[in-house]
Amino acid sequence: MRRADHVIWEVTGSRAVLLDPDGSELITLNPVGTIIWDAIDGRPPDAITDVVHPQVEGVTREQLAADVRVFLAELAELGVIVPTDE
Repeated sequence: MRRADHVIWEVTGSRAVLLDPDGSELITLNPVGTIIWDAIDGRPPDAITDVVHPQVEGVTREQLAADVRVFLAELAELGVIVPTDE
């Protein structure tokens, strides 16, 4: 997955703020969502989980992997991330 080219975003403090593709809605990510957003960078979900897991406490890698996949699906549905060309 990678960030869509047309998404405008900025990290403020521990939260990322994204402007959705049609410019009608601001999306504010919580701190863990922001860590995931920073980790996307063309990585597949399992690699994102590997980057994020050491930065969060109190969650198993398996639960985090499931949560990352759900979160990535939500971001894809919003059009702010797209699959990488492989």
